[in-house]
Parts: sequence; structure tokens; C-alpha cells
Amino acid sequence: MLPIDGLRDKYDAVALFSGGLDSILAMRVVMDQGLRVLGLHFCTPFFGEPDSVSKWKQLYDLDVQPVDISQEMLALIKNGPKNGFGSCLNPCTDCHTLMATKAKEIMEAIGAKFIISGEVLWQRPMSQRPDALNIVHRESKTKGVLLRPLSALKLEPTEVEKSGLVDRNRLLGIYGRGRADQLQLAQQYGFSEVPASAGGCILTERKSSARIWAIFNQLEQPANEDFLLAKAGRFFYYDGCILAINKTLEQAELLETCQKPDDIVLELADEMGPLALGRSEKPWEPAVLSEAAALMASYANKAVRNLPSGTPLRVSVKHKGREDFISVLPKRSTIFKEATWEEMVQALKLVNKEMTEQRLARKREKFYTWISRKKYKRD
Repeated sequence: MLPIDGLRDKYDAVALFSGGLDSILAMRVVMDQGLRVLGLHFCTPFFGEPDSVSKWKQLYDLDVQPVDISQEMLALIKNGPKNGFGSCLNPCTDCHTLMATKAKEIMEAIGAKFIISGEVLWQRPMSQRPDALNIVHRESKTKGVLLRPLSALKLEPTEVEKSGLVDRNRLLGIYGRGRADQLQLAQQYGFSEVPASAGGCILTERKSSARIWAIFNQLEQPANEDFLLAKAGRFFYYDGCILAINKTLEQAELLETCQKPDDIVLELADEMGPLALGRSEKPWEPAVLSEAAALMASYANKAVRNLPSGTPLRVSVKHKGREDFISVLPKRSTIFKEATWEEMVQALKLVNKEMTEQRLARKREKFYTWISRKKYKRD
């Protein structure tokens, strides 16, 4: 939670701050008018760098506070975004609406007067079209107080501009997918380090999206740490069980770090090889555990090469402080499936179709309500 009491009446505006170049420039453009701005860096299991707050202060002279919206984001994906998913598992329009809504709550709590966003008109086809920007305004109830300084001259004036709190003549009219204007502005500010555009959201990546989708479907109540498994080298699932297998030493350390008390840890007993972490909300059946061990052992390339064909490998199975051993024949073809992009796309088509039907139903309901009111007035 933000230290609201310590921030009250200290800022004129809050900003949606991703850490990308556009959000940095949006803050600085408004700060150039002598206004005090607090950056809100929203964090979830899919995006956010809370450890970079001090770096942003040092490099760009910005006040930034991390804000955790993990639970709201998990619910948004699990329940299906109102405005549908993008090309992957990214609910961009609904995500921006969520952040704008939270920013408004914080703005009001600390006594600030408006919200800043680094969005650039037409830069992103999913979330920065004029209609998408208007959806965010409407659904977050921020019309009039949500200012987009980088594209302000291409948009209708906000209330904060009309009132004179912000000088519209000192705002910008950038639009489109080019980056030349932003890079030139960064050069004018003399930034020693120029970040890329925001990015960093693993929901926009095919492989990560497929794995995240599988986690949502295999676990009834996924938590933040469950999604760390999507960053392992190899990822499989079967009937409510998830199996993550490392490719690199760094990934092995990640699996060890995110291990839960009920997890199963598999590794070769007598040879060096990969580490596998199994997670499930129900007890592991012996046959399923044996299949998981056989799959993990198949990636122990050195051990498999040095043994005669058909030789079983001894696997250590650690669970709740106890270690057992089983012998398995290494094999790639098991009951476990790899999370694939193609499978997720088919599922998302159904979800997006359902969301579209719901939107159309809401529009029809509003239309019929309007017709009924008109008829009532005539009568």
C-alpha cells in the first residue's frame, strides 16, 4: 500500500509510469510547467520493476512509487476482459482502464488534481486508437482529468487545460508509431540513458502467454508466485499438475527460489542433470509422478548418452522434507503436454467471441431501453 498520509497535498498530479521513454517524457513535460508529479509504477506478476524506483530518481529526477495491482490483474484475466484480449493474452484496454481507475483513487486520496499518461495516439494498434482511449476515459471515469501530454494537441482539451492549470501551448502533438520525436526530446533533456518504449509485459509474448494461460486453467486459485514457473526453460501440464524444468543454471535457481511447501522437486540421484519442479493443488498420483520423472530424465542429455539404451535412471523425489527414489526410463512422450501458442489461440477465440457477444447484448439492452423511454414519452 502507498503511504497516503505521507503523500497528501504534495503533488499536483499523478502519472501512469511504466518506466518506458514515453512515460518519462510525459512526466517531464508537465513538470516543466512547475507542477509536482508523482509517478505510479503499477506492478503485477506480468510487468513492473519495483526495484528500479531509485534508478529512475537518479537518472531522470522523478518521484515514483510502486503500486501492486496483482490481484485485480489476475481477476481481470481469469474472468475475461470486457474489451477482449489482444494478439496474445494481453487485455490492454482493460488493463489501462484498471490503472487509470487506481490512479484516480490515489489522485483523490492524496489531493492531486489530474492524471498523466504517456500514451501516444496511434502508437499501439490495440490500446492507443482514439476509440480505445475513449473507452479508458469512460470506464475509468477520468474524462477531463486524464491528460496525455505527448499527444495532447491531437486530442480534445481536458478540463485541466481549459482551467489554465496546465498550459496547453506547452504540450505536444506527437502521434503514430515513429520514435524520432521522443528520441529528440530525450536528447534535449540530456538523458544519459534512454530506455526503450515501455514493453516488458510478458502477456504480449507468445510463449509466456501460452504458459500463463495453462497456469490459469490448471490451478483453481493461482497466486503471484505461480506465474514465475512460466519463466522456466521448459513447461508442461497434465490434469491440474504443472511441471517446470530448467534449461540454465539461472532457471534452476529461480525454481528453487519459488518452491512452495507442497511442491514436488525432481532431479537425478546419481548424475548431474536438470531440476524439475512439480506443482498441483491435489496429491500427486504415483503414475503421474513417474511420468513426470521420466520426462525430466529425458532432458539429462549427458546421462542418457552415456548409458546403454533401455537403462533406467534413478530419480530423487523430494516432497515436504522427505526424499524418495524411483527408477524410470527416460522418455519425451508422456501424459504431460507442452503449453503451445496454437492451443491458446483457439481458446482465446472462444473467449473473445463470448466477450463480443456480451458487448453486443449490452448495446442491444441500452437500445431497447432507449426505445422504450421514447415510446413512453410519446404516449
